[in-house]
Amino acid sequence: MKAEFTVFNFSGIYDDESFYRRDKGSSFCGKIVDLRDVPGTNCLCDDFARKEIRKRILDHLRKSILGEEPAFEDKLLNNFTKGVHFIDSGNYHYMSALLLEMINEPFSLVVLDHHPDMQPSMFGDILSCGSWVKEVIDKNPYVKDVHVIGADRKLIDELDETDVGKVKFYDREDVIIRLTEKNVGIGNFKISLPQTDYPVYLSIDKDVISKEYLETNWDQGDFTDIEVLEFTRALLAEKNVIGVDICGESSYDQDGAALERAIAQNDKFNMELLELIKTEIMRIESISLRINLYVSQFDRR
Repeated sequence: MKAEFTVFNFSGIYDDESFYRRDKGSSFCGKIVDLRDVPGTNCLCDDFARKEIRKRILDHLRKSILGEEPAFEDKLLNNFTKGVHFIDSGNYHYMSALLLEMINEPFSLVVLDHHPDMQPSMFGDILSCGSWVKEVIDKNPYVKDVHVIGADRKLIDELDETDVGKVKFYDREDVIIRLTEKNVGIGNFKISLPQTDYPVYLSIDKDVISKEYLETNWDQGDFTDIEVLEFTRALLAEKNVIGVDICGESSYDQDGAALERAIAQNDKFNMELLELIKTEIMRIESISLRINLYVSQFDRR
């Protein structure tokens, strides 16, 4: 995975955050794809919006690279997914399905989310924030296994049994193994990761985190912010993670001081997550470099 990130700005909420600005926080720059003027994107993603989002991504990539052939586009988009993507509030979590369409190798999908996002689409085949995982399972030929962590069991019970059988569901207690009775602190728990033999794409909806730590625009789960950060660190360290996306920003529907506080909480978490990912990528690259150097020296003997 590359130490690069993209911010997909649908609602404008990122204008009030600073984690992605080099001069205001982050130690490496990202790119912004402005989608505020694209209709048909709030919770649903109609056919026009799907085509327009793909076009905007390609236009964004072509600013520095020439080439128009379809084969070139596929390679460009596949490479693009192998970074970090911030995709606004949970209303736009369907962006994960669009990003996964660009991957052209077998992969495992790991999702941290308070909602399973496996409902049938309410409007024919139109993709939505509540149906995107089901669409990936039904239509993406490269996904080999799906792991959904932190989803409300009541919502899982409402799903079609056949669909449920295609996914491995985990409660918080399945992945956060408590070592002490305290609820917070890195030394108080260890991480148990889903098992897979494939490269992993990680999708994080911050609504899996309790409102005690940050506030999104959806009902929320009971993870702590530290637990989500440490789960991400462990996954990066132990699995071949090829891409990450993050949603769960606050919304302008929230009022006054509550919105200001929520924006600050999400901005802080985004910064911590981004720096964690960058640090882990650099550590992995350093290890790989040392191994290659050792092999090269050994071959010369």
